[in-house]
Amino acid sequence: MILGICIDENFAYVSTDTDSTVIQYPFAVGKNLVSNNWFVGEEARVENVDNVDIVIDKLFYLLENDGNARIGDVTYEAKDLARIFISNLLQKYENIECVTVVVRKNNVKILSKLKVALSQCIEDKYKYKVTTYSEAFVSYIKSKGSAYYSNPIALFDFTEKALTFYELIRYKAKNDIEYWKVEVEEHLALPLDLLSGDPGKKVCDNLLYDFAKKCLKEENYNNIILSGLGFKDSSVYREFMTYVCSLTVVDTDADFFSKAATLLSKDLLDDNFDKNVVLMTDARTLVSIRLLAIVDNANVKIDLVQPGEEWFEIYNKSFNVILDEEKVVRFECLKIIEGVISDFLIAVPENTRLRKDKTNLFEVALTFLQQNLLQVNIKDIGFGEFYEPTVSSNSKDIEL
Repeated sequence: MILGICIDENFAYVSTDTDSTVIQYPFAVGKNLVSNNWFVGEEARVENVDNVDIVIDKLFYLLENDGNARIGDVTYEAKDLARIFISNLLQKYENIECVTVVVRKNNVKILSKLKVALSQCIEDKYKYKVTTYSEAFVSYIKSKGSAYYSNPIALFDFTEKALTFYELIRYKAKNDIEYWKVEVEEHLALPLDLLSGDPGKKVCDNLLYDFAKKCLKEENYNNIILSGLGFKDSSVYREFMTYVCSLTVVDTDADFFSKAATLLSKDLLDDNFDKNVVLMTDARTLVSIRLLAIVDNANVKIDLVQPGEEWFEIYNKSFNVILDEEKVVRFECLKIIEGVISDFLIAVPENTRLRKDKTNLFEVALTFLQQNLLQVNIKDIGFGEFYEPTVSSNSKDIEL
């Protein structure tokens, strides 16, 4: 069985390759303090009778904010509660071959904690994946074949928190490499309770229409997909639907992302990724990072980060640099799609400059804090038996 799990602020939606039904679980866990049993989703709420069971109702926000919760006499960190939730959820399914969890936000705290939770439940690292909605969006498009994505594909996701726009655009490079870039734009919060009456529906229709006109360019779209609970009844959005239907065919599927996550699981299991396609989504880097160095008296560029790498996997990626009289480490940032090149410099720790005219050895570490925010840290590590390392270091955050 292949699982796709879509997680937002309130729910986990589970899809499988054996059943078209998508099951919705509140993203909540609870512990019965009498029987010492854990429950997840709706079971946790049902068990929460007479306060015997305590429900953690905002597990998503605990993950996002490094929170913890006290149950009885024990304090649990968010990552532990996430592990308990994932473990209990997976026990509801048999013969699981692969699991993919997709999350609406590309928040490194949420992504990394969920990955740790999965790693503690599934030993084989090739049988699970944690990523963002845009990755699942791409797997859905791939499953349709090349004729489906010969022109741009767009998607509107209307949840209880926001209306979000996704668009896949393909670029062809001279070396026959294709770059698939997913643009993501989120509207201001658009709560579904606006739909409770006719005036609210009219306001919502106008907001949707204005947002669609802003996002959809004068292009030929092969398809526009409508996802999320807000589009369960798209007939109330007359202006919006009239506009998007005049551009192309429209598909509506409220459970789109959980089903797409299942397709991503299948791609992962079958290694079904085109080696001539570089994905550039909000889960992946959009740039190439190179070190500018002198090797054998020649200027060279050493690749450190390639476009399409999962940025939240690049944590404390370290390497050593030998410098003589240089006071800075030089890097080059290349934005592949735009073709824009820029340099940035990181100064070496000042204390090590006391070793004037001497060779120095430094450790340089790269960490992505967000997709477009890179932290570079340089630390003096001495030089063999000649110089002892100092505590000197220098850190800088670089907007890419």
